[in-house]
Amino acid sequence: MSDENQHWVPKFLIKNFADSDGRVFCLDIHTDRVTKPPPRQAASQKGFNVFQTEGKTVSFEDRLEKFETRAAPVLKRIISERQLTALTAEDRRRVAEFIAAQSFRTKAFYEGLSVKMDRDAFAKKFSLLLDGIEILAAEIANRHWVLMVATGNDTFYLGDNPTVLQRTDSPQDSSNLGFDVTGVEAFLPLTPHCAIYMPCRTISEERIARYNAGLELHRVVRTAALRGQHGGGDELRLAQLVISRLYPLYQALTTGVALMAEPEHVENLNYLQCSWTHSTLYANRNDFTFARRVFRENPHYRDVPATTLIDMIAIVPDRTDRN
Repeated sequence: MSDENQHWVPKFLIKNFADSDGRVFCLDIHTDRVTKPPPRQAASQKGFNVFQTEGKTVSFEDRLEKFETRAAPVLKRIISERQLTALTAEDRRRVAEFIAAQSFRTKAFYEGLSVKMDRDAFAKKFSLLLDGIEILAAEIANRHWVLMVATGNDTFYLGDNPTVLQRTDSPQDSSNLGFDVTGVEAFLPLTPHCAIYMPCRTISEERIARYNAGLELHRVVRTAALRGQHGGGDELRLAQLVISRLYPLYQALTTGVALMAEPEHVENLNYLQCSWTHSTLYANRNDFTFARRVFRENPHYRDVPATTLIDMIAIVPDRTDRN
């Protein structure tokens, strides 16, 4: 096995969550102990991406590093500009491939497989996943993307299994989650204040259509009022409510400007990071109060999330209790 320390969450992503001294606060979800290692020692293990299969040594480190190298400058620009408006199709492809690889390169993915296999057998599966990454990346790239920005004292955690999924309209249902599944949204934290939100197009297009319907209803009612027709007050108030509630999301979905994350949005993503994590949460400050409450109320979240391999990757955490 290689003596090289190899990551299942890229070092450059962990560095984004470092404190001012360059180290990152780590909460061990099993012992409740907080440590502060440098990013090079976090979410990593010697030779993690090296396998012995059929008498040969096979390393996937170089292939994974290529996804990181291509995506890192794009993600850096997103974080700096705090918007997605300037993303090109090539930018989206690079980030989509990175997110796709991140969804199955973790220790949580391997150890949570419903069909258990040794590392030699998993190496063959992992190679197939990498070979077919363009299919999964295309699903991700085809979604609407939103940059969520947390403000004030609200900050995002980074888990050691950070690409997380949930059903938009029924988050308590954790069955059959995947990038190709209708009604499933995805998230990936980028910094303590930035995260990418990726709803499926069925959901995002429904929200866009609802906003446009609100605008049209508002126009019709106002036109009728200007013509001297009475009534329509309830319809006008409904239209104004829809417009005001959906406008920030509509703008983010259609133009790429940032969506300011409300406290409940930050809490939801942090909840997901807790429920999907394998063993460690990362943060830029020593405040895991919310995480400790999540694990106290849901001790089964300390178990490894269950994962399943199908034709396209579905990551299915057995997390049916949502408080």
